Amino acid sequence: MIDRLSLCAGALIALGCSSAPSGTPSLDGGADSTAEGGPVGSVTPCTLTSKGSAGSVIVGRVLAPLGPTDGEVFVDANGLIACVAASCAQTAGYAQASVISCKGSVISPGIINAHEHMDYIQAPNPASTTRYLHRNDWRTGANGAPKYTPYPKLTNDVNLLAGAELRHVMSGTTALLSSGGVSGLVRNVASFKNPQWLEGLTGKTAFFDTFPLGDANGVEIASGCGYPNVRTAGAAFADGTYAPHIAEGINAAAENEFTCVKGTLVTNRTAVIHGVGLNATDVDTLQKAGAMLIWSPRSNTDLYGNTASVTVFKELGVPIALGTDWLPSGSMNMLRELACASALNDKHFGHAFTSRDLWTMATKNGALAAGFQGQIGELVPQAQGDIAVFDARSGADYDAVVKASAEDVHLVMRGGKVLYADAEIAKALGTGCADLDVCGEKRQVCVDTPMTTLASIQAATQPIYPMFSCRDQPATNEPSCTPYRDTYPNGTSAADRDGDGVPDAQDDCADVFNPTRPMDNSKQSDIDMDGFGDACDKAPLDASTH
Repeated sequence: MIDRLSLCAGALIALGCSSAPSGTPSLDGGADSTAEGGPVGSVTPCTLTSKGSAGSVIVGRVLAPLGPTDGEVFVDANGLIACVAASCAQTAGYAQASVISCKGSVISPGIINAHEHMDYIQAPNPASTTRYLHRNDWRTGANGAPKYTPYPKLTNDVNLLAGAELRHVMSGTTALLSSGGVSGLVRNVASFKNPQWLEGLTGKTAFFDTFPLGDANGVEIASGCGYPNVRTAGAAFADGTYAPHIAEGINAAAENEFTCVKGTLVTNRTAVIHGVGLNATDVDTLQKAGAMLIWSPRSNTDLYGNTASVTVFKELGVPIALGTDWLPSGSMNMLRELACASALNDKHFGHAFTSRDLWTMATKNGALAAGFQGQIGELVPQAQGDIAVFDARSGADYDAVVKASAEDVHLVMRGGKVLYADAEIAKALGTGCADLDVCGEKRQVCVDTPMTTLASIQAATQPIYPMFSCRDQPATNEPSCTPYRDTYPNGTSAADRDGDGVPDAQDDCADVFNPTRPMDNSKQSDIDMDGFGDACDKAPLDASTH
């Protein structure tokens, strides 16, 4: 296992109960949103320049590790990246490869969704405007909170599970860190019970732990560690990396979860899922251990009116990966999750992250969280040929991914195998492919498995939730990405630029969302008490620097 702390040292760090009032301003998808650029020109399909006998060469704007460049990505006959360069013509096997021209598009590593519950495929509940303090409030009705619905776990329905995976594939995703799934589509890097779901990756799978404290019964403890069954380090790290749900909430009980596991379950093989209820001292503990965060902003915002203090994670050097959580309160796919993250960044986090940072959260850092860096998440020789091609009409380079919509995805390959593509490409290079109109664009979905067909998947999935959303048609009943609680009900304004409910004149972070939280004694968090809130403090633990 590669030591995550040494791997990230010196590198670019990017990541990876109240009622809402009526008339809450839209953040992502509304007229004032900067998360999604409008279409620039028309969609230009990829074309097959020549059909070869083995492997594929994709030509276009490449999002390479050192930065964007015009060139080629050559995926060889074994499904591995053999070359990333201005020209790969001198690489063995190049002459036998098919050539796909995607000029006018960007070539990205396949997107990695670092947090998803594929076994809960219920539609969102947009009628619910309750904001909770802790996940056990909505899970079990603890503390008298209204229980969240829908919640029942999905049975083993192949068509529904395949439909949920295809929804992600069609957004450019090639790997999931998920609690469920099927074989043959995206890779599931948390598939210790079903290693075939790795789809050719080598190494130990991640341990996706929903209840590291054994608190499925709904217990919340504000101090002490008398939880039902706290995971031991031996159990947590018996396999590969460890991805536990910790501190999902904004009360003292959420923060106490971290207090009780930080000495045993937080290491350089840990990627904490959610981490909403962490303060700057807790984040510093993660950094010193070489751990990281898996961030699910839409689900956090919809359930709690708040999310992880990601600007603190950034300043303290903790890598961040990105994940959708689940359909009921999260995003339908990673493009919508990127839209949420981007909107929060632009309107509430003071533009703390660049488009490259956000893209890294959804690619390289997802691989890091799962323990498969070097195999997925980057376009480098000998990595798996997991490729996603996005039309560049919404923006150049990283913006082409961060601001993409369904119609902008031209090609998705997993290990060189076409899963989804422009019709011409899929017909020539895919197997088991079927036509699908996506926002008026001709695509094909390749379901090369005896288990099901696209028609069966659509019949099962469409009554629950659409397979995709188009740029000019917002996602159906999409959960909120606008942070609000009773203490900050009105969004941003001239008197409250970051929308955290604290007027600018009294706000210790006027441009960065830093609301009061119960876990902070209902005050803005300022651990070093220097008058600069943690969310906007360049050194939140050092009073001499801000």
